Amino acid sequence: MVGLDQIVQDRNLALMFRKFLYERFNNENFSFWLEAENYKYLSTPTQRCSRSKEMYEKYFSSNSKYELNIDHFAKKDLEDKINTGNPNIDVFNQIQNTIRKLMEMDVIPLFIKSEYYKKYLESKTIDIDISSERDRSVTLVMMEEFFSHKQKN
Repeated sequence: MVGLDQIVQDRNLALMFRKFLYERFNNENFSFWLEAENYKYLSTPTQRCSRSKEMYEKYFSSNSKYELNIDHFAKKDLEDKINTGNPNIDVFNQIQNTIRKLMEMDVIPLFIKSEYYKKYLESKTIDIDISSERDRSVTLVMMEEFFSHKQKN
């Protein structure tokens, strides 16, 4: 079975998955998962403090257009960890694992049955014009950063 690990091993497959999610207005979980992965590569406490606050505002603030649906206790726990002023490298791990499970139980099986995945399997390439996308381009930036880290390792 194809899971998130297999999807993010292949840039073209990840782009196709992203496109599938975008069409379903369900891209926030994948964007967060990628951004949480990229967060782990931040090397200084100052970078982590700044980025964790940005991520909290982007994905957990009640007025965010990308707000994730997580339980109140997990949100409060995350907020407390970020407000210490020195969040550690794994501050998002619990929520990231929850998001992974949600994607693997919900949208990934739908993706595997979709025309997007079938099209990918036929050619192993993508036919997506990503240059014209504006609002959801945050995921594209996170993907490029993610694949950049993978190439270094």
